[in-house]
Amino acid sequence: MNISNDLVQKVYGNSLYAFVRRAFLVLNPGEEFIDGVYLRVICDVLEKVASGEIKRLIITLPPRFMKSQIVSVAFPAWLLGRNPCEKIACASYSNSLAEDFGRQTRNLMRAPFYRQTFPWTVIDPSKSAVDEFHTTRKGRRIATSVAGTLTGKGGNILIYDDLMKADDALSLVKRDNCFTWLRNTAASRLNNPKDGAIVIVAQRLHVDDLIGRLLPLGDWQVLNLPAIATERQVLPLGNGATWEREIGDLLHEERVDAVELERIRRELGSAAFEAQYQQSPVLPGGNLVKTEWFGTYEGPPRPSQYEAVVQSWDTASVPGINNDYSVCTTWGLLNDHIDLLHVHRAQYDYPDLLRAARELRQKLNPRLIVVEKAGVGIALGNELGRDGLRDVQGLDAKGDKVQRMSVQCAKIEAGFVRCPKSASWLDTYLQEMAEFPNGKYDDQVDSTSQILNALDKRPWQIRTISRYR
Repeated sequence: MNISNDLVQKVYGNSLYAFVRRAFLVLNPGEEFIDGVYLRVICDVLEKVASGEIKRLIITLPPRFMKSQIVSVAFPAWLLGRNPCEKIACASYSNSLAEDFGRQTRNLMRAPFYRQTFPWTVIDPSKSAVDEFHTTRKGRRIATSVAGTLTGKGGNILIYDDLMKADDALSLVKRDNCFTWLRNTAASRLNNPKDGAIVIVAQRLHVDDLIGRLLPLGDWQVLNLPAIATERQVLPLGNGATWEREIGDLLHEERVDAVELERIRRELGSAAFEAQYQQSPVLPGGNLVKTEWFGTYEGPPRPSQYEAVVQSWDTASVPGINNDYSVCTTWGLLNDHIDLLHVHRAQYDYPDLLRAARELRQKLNPRLIVVEKAGVGIALGNELGRDGLRDVQGLDAKGDKVQRMSVQCAKIEAGFVRCPKSASWLDTYLQEMAEFPNGKYDDQVDSTSQILNALDKRPWQIRTISRYR
């Protein structure tokens, strides 16, 4: 073995950080590696996992900061390079994502620089699938998902990367499923529970997400890396060196600067930004929607000035003083704005509900009427369709009310949703929005989240449908 091989093996074999930098060129051909001190922090703590110093590790940091490329791709390759007998199990929220990480690890291990660094580690050609490949020394990397199985298979190191996608975090059922999978299936897959290690890397999504449930147990070492430091941190870099972050310091300004972070905050909304980028989720509660987020438009609503007018019906089954209202909100689409033109809110028996819907259709001439596909809404949608309306859309309500409104908050916070400066129905509408989900009524909220959801699905078709006459 020549000196250059000795040097390569010493540099990349002994330093995960050096290996990650070199691996980046293989995994991202043509892209520039932008160094960041936080990368050394992550690599240092993972080296402590490899040495057995840390048995349970949680890493939280924002998306698009190389967390998966380091933890799920490069780290398993480095472990197998140092020990071709190592057994590693990796999981993510979907099979396709888990297999993609497995494919990248396999490609990395076939790269010339890897073969020069770890000539003793060779992928077994007879067992080289992306979801499970072996080395000729009986080491292996397994890829699975929360919906997948690890029955009969495990590892000495378990790596769980983003076990829940952002859209599922507002569902209690899906949060329960994720936690149950980890507790009943994944955590028991260590070949040697005493010496094995579990690494969880994620962005925070909800105060009650998997990380939120594990933190109170106190069994985990936590490396928390918010995009903008909210407290002073002294983070180890290895060999006695440290990185000191002061309040307000950015995690990696060369990669994502303050201007870009502010753009992301506007795009995601404050709640999602605080969770995913600051790792500080808050429980959805009162003031989920703030009234000051709504933009305003001048003058009385004039439907004729809009590219399209759309309506959203949230129907109640039984009228009465203590029961819900049936609500129809009418909206105008103009460029990037969604303007609230009219709110109709009353308690009806079904015949009166149908009569009111027909009258509002005739008066406001919508291109689309969205009706919740539940209860009397099914009958209402069918009746309006039989009237000859070209586009009545029944919409299945997925998730609970808070979940449906939460995913639409960013549009409101960004000022895309506007209300008139004055209207007879405006105060009641804004009061209900501000009190949600702790207020007495939520029918106007449901009608609003429903139309915003429908517009997500078919914005251009709505604008080009010919007007009803």
